[in-house]
Amino acid sequence: MHLKFDDENVVYTKIVYDWVGKCFILVSAEGTCLECENFLELDDEYNLADYSYEILNTKTLNRENDIFQVYDKQVGVRMGWIFPIQALVSNDHDHVDDIYFLKYAYVAMYFLLHAIDEEDRRSSRDFLRITDFYPDGAIVLILCKSNCSSIKDFCIEDYVVDLFRYGYSFSPDIVDTQRRISIEKKINVRRISEYIKDKIFIVEVFKSLLVRTTPLPLAKFHMLYQIIELLIGDIFSYEFIGFNNKIGEDTDNLFDTKDDLQKIVGEKYRVKQLFSRTYSHVDGIITDRLLDVCNEILRASGKKERANVAESLYAVRCLVFHSYGSIPAESRKKVDEINLIFEEVVIELLITFHIPKHLY
Repeated sequence: MHLKFDDENVVYTKIVYDWVGKCFILVSAEGTCLECENFLELDDEYNLADYSYEILNTKTLNRENDIFQVYDKQVGVRMGWIFPIQALVSNDHDHVDDIYFLKYAYVAMYFLLHAIDEEDRRSSRDFLRITDFYPDGAIVLILCKSNCSSIKDFCIEDYVVDLFRYGYSFSPDIVDTQRRISIEKKINVRRISEYIKDKIFIVEVFKSLLVRTTPLPLAKFHMLYQIIELLIGDIFSYEFIGFNNKIGEDTDNLFDTKDDLQKIVGEKYRVKQLFSRTYSHVDGIITDRLLDVCNEILRASGKKERANVAESLYAVRCLVFHSYGSIPAESRKKVDEINLIFEEVVIELLITFHIPKHLY
């Protein structure tokens, strides 16, 4: 904490909690105090050392009443709470009297105040308002370390993809997208597959790159397909290991195995494998929607429609990457429609992707 206003010489460096007034106070080395504007009966029961926080952004779930408990869906552990910073300066939402939210609100206020580091802030006031220091739409995710420690190899970045599905972005470059979600009082997020946790690029895509490419449909399609290429690259690696084991066991028929090698080298084959139950579990409703919109743009471009989602997506990939000019101008907006569904499909692939124990 370091705060100095340009119209006074006081530097606030310390945070104390007034348990009588149920509010935080900033204190300078000389003892000057600045009270934080408060609308909630904060509860200081929780040990701050047992918590951490992340700042997220959204334009979809930033109403002051968008306050949710966050659970790991696979293991059923409550990781913490997520809510707009705006909820801390309002007493007009459903959680004003929620004793558990008020404890998390206390933790959030402390962390947000502690993170302030500003010199010559323009014009001091009688009260400090936390929302003056954070952008509109800012969201705070408060994580309980002791709860999260019960999740094996917990890492918040494993949840970036599914948080993005709900409309939460780690990037300040947020876009106004409508997420088709139904939430009551909690959000169940899933980790990305353990088989791809080491792929830093995937987290980078969902932290920032997808948000930045949203206004550019071709760039976004390319970014999403980059993830497909990463996954089918893994499929090639694992199937090549199986192929190598096979020829090692049958050296008398090496010439006959050339077709097997040509098959796994082909991108079209590996995309089809990716969508099979061998490697992923994506809801058929979502893949059918992607199939339909892909076939629409293929049809409009005078190309053959495909019978399954893997073949239709691959055909669109070839069309967009190599023959974009052949797509009628009025049909190019379909790339935007494809991206909306393609994004959902990619998220499901990243969460459900797995390698079978025995490929051969």
